[in-house]
Amino acid sequence: MILNYIRKINFYETDAQGVVHHSNYPRYFEEARGFYLEHIGLPYPKLREELKIDVVLLSLNVEYLKPVKFGDVINIKFSLSESDNYFFKFNYQVYVNDTLCAKGQTKHCCINRDSRKVIKIPRELKQKMR
Repeated sequence: MILNYIRKINFYETDAQGVVHHSNYPRYFEEARGFYLEHIGLPYPKLREELKIDVVLLSLNVEYLKPVKFGDVINIKFSLSESDNYFFKFNYQVYVNDTLCAKGQTKHCCINRDSRKVIKIPRELKQKMR
């Protein structure tokens, strides 16, 4: 399932050259993941409060292809690319109109909020991620 997360670029997200600062892309990816969790009916508050888990970022990769500027509307096309019992990955493609401007991948796991130890992906989350 490929989802689209659309947002407008704010001035404060740009650098002295008027281009989105590279440090914002991880934030955009996180916004997209939050959108994904809401889409599947398991928003972060439910994961944290009811299931007592946190989703942890283990790795992040971003490739910058074209500049994105203030006022541009980005469409982040993203999908769950891999999942096993403990880990899952998302792929992201950042577009302005039909131009691919950046792409990336993140890897995650779940931890128990009390013990802070890695746990298997909870059944409820795993079922919804299919």
